Amino acid sequence: MSPGARLLPPVLGVLIISLGAAACSAQERNYEIPSAMCGTAVSSGFLEPLLPPGEEISTTHSDRTEGMERCLVHVDDEQVLTFNIEWWREGTSLAKFASVVPNIDPGDKETEDGQYIYSDTGAVGKVACPRPRKTDGDLFVAVRVDEPGSPDEAAVQKLIAAYAEEVAKSDECT
Repeated sequence: MSPGARLLPPVLGVLIISLGAAACSAQERNYEIPSAMCGTAVSSGFLEPLLPPGEEISTTHSDRTEGMERCLVHVDDEQVLTFNIEWWREGTSLAKFASVVPNIDPGDKETEDGQYIYSDTGAVGKVACPRPRKTDGDLFVAVRVDEPGSPDEAAVQKLIAAYAEEVAKSDECT
């Protein structure tokens, strides 16, 4: 047997083990879930079921349009969640707002109190502001699960409720 032939099995073994370890780490969440999304507190327990495995999480905040803030959440440079805070004309219905938010349909499930419309890919809610920053408008929030996010209807419903509650405590409402 040649010296090169004797080295081949150990080298192949190391290569196979390395590839297996890389595949396993791709199936794990190797990043810490932040406690806020672009400045709005959100418990990691509400985010965890909707976030995919990966190495790094990042957020991008956009408030270039008057009356609208958007927070894009990326895992390994792929957009996985989107959070919106938007002021609409006073008297706008939740269904009207839902009709313009991607991944949400006005005919999706609605909570008994009529405050949220949700599905496994997104949700919208009307925020109950104690002292709204804009007295002639209604404040809405949206959460969208983007690919390759993990759709989970119950998790989306819990997340939109928690997010709306935190937005109600923000400068938009106090």
